[in-house]
Amino acid sequence: MKWLALLSLIAANLVRLPAPVVRISSGLIRGRVSENGKFYEYLGIPYGTVDERNRFQAPLPPPKWDGILDAQNENTWCPQKPMGIYIGEPNCLKLNIYVPVQARTKLSVMVYIHGGCFFGGTASPFLYGGDFFAENDVIFVGINYRLSVEGFLCLGIKEAPGNAGLKDQIAALKWIQKNIANFGGDPNNVTLFGESAGAVSTSFMILSPAARGLFHKAILQSGSSLAPWGLQHDPLKTASTLVRKFGYYTLDPYEIHSILSNKTAKELISVLNNEDKYCVADELIFVPCVENELDGVEPVITEYPSEVIKRGNYTKVPMIIGYTDNEGIYFVSADYGTSYKNNSNIDIMTNLQPDLEFPSIWDKNCTAERLQRHYFSSSDDDEMIMNVVNLYSDVHFKFPLILESEMYARTTDQPIYYYLFKYSGTINMPKIISGFGLTRGASHADELFYMFKPHSFPLPHRYLENSMINRMVMLWTNFAKYGDPTPKPTRLLPFRWRPSREANPRALVIDSTITTAPMWDQSSVRLWNDTYSKYRRKNYGFKDYAIKYMKR
Repeated sequence: MKWLALLSLIAANLVRLPAPVVRISSGLIRGRVSENGKFYEYLGIPYGTVDERNRFQAPLPPPKWDGILDAQNENTWCPQKPMGIYIGEPNCLKLNIYVPVQARTKLSVMVYIHGGCFFGGTASPFLYGGDFFAENDVIFVGINYRLSVEGFLCLGIKEAPGNAGLKDQIAALKWIQKNIANFGGDPNNVTLFGESAGAVSTSFMILSPAARGLFHKAILQSGSSLAPWGLQHDPLKTASTLVRKFGYYTLDPYEIHSILSNKTAKELISVLNNEDKYCVADELIFVPCVENELDGVEPVITEYPSEVIKRGNYTKVPMIIGYTDNEGIYFVSADYGTSYKNNSNIDIMTNLQPDLEFPSIWDKNCTAERLQRHYFSSSDDDEMIMNVVNLYSDVHFKFPLILESEMYARTTDQPIYYYLFKYSGTINMPKIISGFGLTRGASHADELFYMFKPHSFPLPHRYLENSMINRMVMLWTNFAKYGDPTPKPTRLLPFRWRPSREANPRALVIDSTITTAPMWDQSSVRLWNDTYSKYRRKNYGFKDYAIKYMKR
């Protein structure tokens, strides 16, 4: 009897109380009450369908069902291979919703697009538990979308027009517009936010006519559609390089589609897993593309992002835009480790994706020399690895986001709030995992553990960081509720974060002490402005040699 009583107690802790049944467009769903009883979790809700009919195309409508769907599956992943282990399922278009227990009607809604360089990541609470947002009286939604080849094969034909992963995100936003009121959310007050590839995605949502009216505020964290790694420069060449790994040599998009359609998601991901560079410095990555205009296919974007912004032809909403001070740590660690000693022959130009085109070897060598002088004037080994970090930070994250935000500031009347996250605390997990735990400042993605509660590992020392967690979440949720991160001074936020219109805008510096400072380093911005104004490639999308195939 004692053992039975003990097992009953264990079972009581493992089995959550059911959440109220909610009717959505597909049928009835039942979630569960959170462990602390403060919010409801509705997990693994299908918002679209992927099968052989639309493997590389926009999603089909979600399934319908009779009875009540048990919405408690918290571990949905799209196909990927983290740490060399294949996981995921192709029909992965699911979203997770966190609803405050004391929900009023018309609560603000925050929709998060996860990062992962478009080849990894998940909306699962395994990494991105939306607990803190729900506890701050907003409805939080995390969405999965197709990744890598499944999500971003771009052949310019109806069978694979490109940007299926972005079209998944648009389908999720449409689903939210249709259903979120049934959870107590306000479909007219939706904040879209994302980090890294999620911020690139958010940027494309801002620019795309297909996403117009689906959200009302936006937050870009460490990512821009102008990033070198955020856009396929030559999508047919990328696809051709992929099929070459299976022994085929062709630039015909129909042949490529036929070859790849007969490969499983696991086979496609496996051949992409042996590249020398990680993500931002890798050419063979499947990410968004500039699409061909095709009859009967709604595109996400059909021209280079900066051209859309320059004309002001985008969704104008209040924004928060920012990055961390040492973005490059996470990627430099993957490519070079933590020391420059064994990497004395680093070639600067190999760290840049081909969004720069040089008319001559002389121009290329002169550019390399300027970059060398700017970033590598020091010969100290410890300083040198941080110089590589600065190079990665500037070219892949800071400068693209600076350029995008500058163009927004010239073409919108909506407020833009800028931030620089440089807090170095006990849960700066990407920096710690990268081996730079004693380095001051914050790596790429370090702010995320001050916003999300991962359900996969406990982080008991998280309680030492309650002040920063509460501050970050309150800034973001205030923005979602009021369009202003600091509508009035409070004990936790005894300051005013104001939008900026300056040429070098004033940013909120998020550290142990909150200050303000100019958003960017003028000398670095001048260097990259000059470089890109001269050498940014003009041709994105499909080259002339492929046109004959497109006209079939």
